[in-house]
Amino acid sequence: MEGARPQGMKISGVDGLIVSDTEAYTTVIEFPANVVGMETATLLAVQKWIRESNQDPWKLYLHQTIPWSPETKAQGTLRCDCRGCVALTRGPERRTLGGLIG
Repeated sequence: MEGARPQGMKISGVDGLIVSDTEAYTTVIEFPANVVGMETATLLAVQKWIRESNQDPWKLYLHQTIPWSPETKAQGTLRCDCRGCVALTRGPERRTLGGLIG
């Protein structure tokens, strides 16, 4: 919804998929507002939407972003749900955590 995203956020390429009367997904390319050091950040965002019945409004259940291309200045991924958000970022060191290489 307009006004629900951060000030200055631009979006492009919105696409939606309705899986059932109670589950849907959207994808969008996000361009965050100019933040120092992130002037060219480009993110792919995926949202999961749910509702109790086809009479109820859709509610955002999950929002996740990942860097869109290797050249982007975005330095990680973001995953949000009703409990809050978790950001996973990359840095110069290569260490393993739970089998993942960071």
